[in-house]
Amino acid sequence: MKFNKNVFIIFTILLTSSSSALAFKLSPVSTELERQKSIVSSGFLDRFNQKMALSGIYQFTEPVHEEITQRIFGCEADAEICSNINIGYADQAILAGVRWNDDPPFRLTGSSIQECKTDQTIRIITQPICWAKLFKFAEKNSGKELYDSSNSSGNLMYRSHFGDLQFLHSMASKDGEPASATRSNMMMWAEFAWRTSTNEYKPGTLLKDIKVIGFDQYFGKVGWNVQDIFTLGNPLLRKEIPKVAFGSLLHMIQDSFAYGHVSRRDAIEGEGCPNSRNGKPGAIEEFRSYQHQNHESHAAYDSRQAFGNHLIENPSVVSVGRDLLSFYTNKATWEEVKPFLECALDIQNPDARSSAGLGLEI
Repeated sequence: MKFNKNVFIIFTILLTSSSSALAFKLSPVSTELERQKSIVSSGFLDRFNQKMALSGIYQFTEPVHEEITQRIFGCEADAEICSNINIGYADQAILAGVRWNDDPPFRLTGSSIQECKTDQTIRIITQPICWAKLFKFAEKNSGKELYDSSNSSGNLMYRSHFGDLQFLHSMASKDGEPASATRSNMMMWAEFAWRTSTNEYKPGTLLKDIKVIGFDQYFGKVGWNVQDIFTLGNPLLRKEIPKVAFGSLLHMIQDSFAYGHVSRRDAIEGEGCPNSRNGKPGAIEEFRSYQHQNHESHAAYDSRQAFGNHLIENPSVVSVGRDLLSFYTNKATWEEVKPFLECALDIQNPDARSSAGLGLEI
């Protein structure tokens, strides 16, 4: 059999990416709504490489975000059942949104990587070799290059994992960032996502016209609309944008309970949040910065085992998510849900500076 260098490339990249910056771990197996015609119509070799890439990724990631979300929507079974992306508790469009923060769609205007097709949207599921090579390049250069809206190389994947959008994972964008700044960015995204989830912002609304305070700093120059940012290249998802936006908010809040992302105090017995059926989560002591973290240590706290240990907490990430789901189901306005989120993201010291975190340093 002829040696296939692409298969070798895939496994090399994935083996060196096993402790990547993906938040609470995510399965590479996509929902039906995330899949695109390009996969079905591609040649045999491309489809073979894609399957090999997905198989390799699956060995190093776990469907933790998927399990958390299915539990928020009522799954009470064991991990194997609740982590099944097709089990049916959570809507597939909401799961696609939960996965969006780790794998947002983007396109390149040009690339020296031959596996990258610049005329097609890039995601793990659509261009896995390209995605993996770009990820490793960004990881290698993140300490010396700023990935933001002004940087032509700053695509959403770069920005989300290594750049100015790390608040999508409840993390600071760099060492020394005040906790108040990170929380402000998270509340900014929460407001945008919530107003989109309730159809206040329509698919055609230009991001530069979004009136959320601070939003234009991150998205005012990109020229996109709401549809572009959430469902670029995927017509199947376009009718479900409100659900995708809600899923993205769930992801960000879920990550605020992962030790590699945030340090929280223990919850105080008897304290609660506005319109919550559960207690108030422990106050945030520090937002982590990935800049000088040990990647293996970070990944350990995003594992299924870490999530299982967390479930004994009260309130847990699941109960907080169920409160958010109640607001969503009852079609609450942003003004109604805002006090709850401010409480769930309460910070102990606004001036606390981000760092790698105790025991997470390189």
